[in-house]
Amino acid sequence: MKHDSIEDWIDFARQVGGSDKKIAMQQHLDEGCSKCSKTLAIWRRVVDIAKRQNTWEPPAWAVHAVNTSFALRKVVRFPTGKLELASLLFDSALQPIAAGMRGSSAVVRQLLYKSGNVCIDMRMQPKPGSDAVVLMGQIHDSTKPDHGVSGVPVSLLSEGDTVSRGKTNDVGEFDFGITALDHLQLVFGIGGSRTIIVPVPDGESARDLT
Repeated sequence: MKHDSIEDWIDFARQVGGSDKKIAMQQHLDEGCSKCSKTLAIWRRVVDIAKRQNTWEPPAWAVHAVNTSFALRKVVRFPTGKLELASLLFDSALQPIAAGMRGSSAVVRQLLYKSGNVCIDMRMQPKPGSDAVVLMGQIHDSTKPDHGVSGVPVSLLSEGDTVSRGKTNDVGEFDFGITALDHLQLVFGIGGSRTIIVPVPDGESARDLT
């Protein structure tokens, strides 16, 4: 079964695009594709949040990330000098929390970033019994939503200093442990020609979700 791209589902959620395309996508949903139904549900939530957050101001950590991204040029080697700051599309922490849920258990914070055709889906979860936070994620090409991007160099930086580095696995996944670190950025090297910076909420704000 062929799946439409993430861009197509974003347009569908926004109710834009050609009518023939929308009819075909609706028929695809009616045929019972659970994967695309889940994708559409996520993007409908994102669109709804965007409509309600038009007066929202970015958090301090995001503003700081923009400012420090210029300093990163001094400590990260860029093959072509092309530096991209990924945009935050979704943050589960911005959604209302159901009554009685706060403080009941460790909460997973879900974030979605995008830069061009590159999407980075991340999760931050406090590690029970410690001050550590586990950061997990997956990087994929939005034109090929069924496949993660493997072998991508990724580094975790704190205030411009490299804390840890590695590469995405066969399905585009990566993970880091965070302990008492603030002003974090993830740096991805894409195809030797692009460097994408992803601002990460600091460990303290992730622990505050519990």
